[in-house]
Amino acid sequence: MSLTVKSSYALRALFELAVLNEDEGKEKVPISELSERQSIPKDFLEKIFIELRDAGIVKSVRGKFGGYALAKNPRDLPLSEIIQVLDKPLQSFDCIVGECSLEIECAVEFVWKRVNNSIMLELSKMTLQDIIDYGRKIAKIKISEIPTSEIGQSND
Repeated sequence: MSLTVKSSYALRALFELAVLNEDEGKEKVPISELSERQSIPKDFLEKIFIELRDAGIVKSVRGKFGGYALAKNPRDLPLSEIIQVLDKPLQSFDCIVGECSLEIECAVEFVWKRVNNSIMLELSKMTLQDIIDYGRKIAKIKISEIPTSEIGQSND
């Protein structure tokens, strides 16, 4: 019982998209760049972003200079919204989707519903901005661990 790699890829790519927009001023980013920067299979990421576009989370611009951009402010984008579009946690359990043939006889229905509600509640408390903030914090820590003599050197 877990979220899939699909959601993980989506969160990583949305993080990258937001950071490229904020830090480098890129209004739209090609899927190939997101794929390369986050080591995500391009074809799979394209399918994920089509679902995110259809849900209004990202917008796309076609053409040679096209790409994707966030359709919402990262502060206004709860992770639960993203996950609901892509994974729908615990939807393999019939009782969650209301199709259980056991209905009243099922003694564990309340377990799956409570777990599902807990997952979605926690995800609704976090936004894409939280991931961005945490990613920047991690980057600062990693940079501070690099010896001063190595900063500014290239690997050419």
